[in-house]
Amino acid sequence: MIQERFENITLAYQRSIGPYGQHNRHFMENFKQTLDREQLLDDQSVIFGIALDDPARVAAEKLRYDLGLVLRRGQSTSLETRTLEDGLYAVFEVPHTEADILSFWKDLPVLTQGLPTDWRRPIIERYAAPMIARHLCEMCVPLIRPL
Repeated sequence: MIQERFENITLAYQRSIGPYGQHNRHFMENFKQTLDREQLLDDQSVIFGIALDDPARVAAEKLRYDLGLVLRRGQSTSLETRTLEDGLYAVFEVPHTEADILSFWKDLPVLTQGLPTDWRRPIIERYAAPMIARHLCEMCVPLIRPL
């Protein structure tokens, strides 16, 4: 795990409303096709997956999940954009498999034990092309203060 500060990140994004899980896989495929059509995907692309609601508190059919491409200087898009809230994150590398990502979410209470976690902000799944090429992704857990 490392610590990283996110600052001035603008996302070209789409939102899905409905159950998390398998639905998000299809949403990601469609999102990447849209990015491809807009010629925004390349070997440096970074996509964030942001689950905005706690499934223990929100009905499955109302869960919101955003997928956003980090826009680099000079990139433009017809997609909606939003600015990610600046903040500090604990970043965990996770093998990019469905089983390992599910395991991360299941083990989250143990992994974050003792961390100054900011549960008011969402955990961000980061899919950076260079990491994906190595079969890895990152889970970014918001922090209240530095480690």
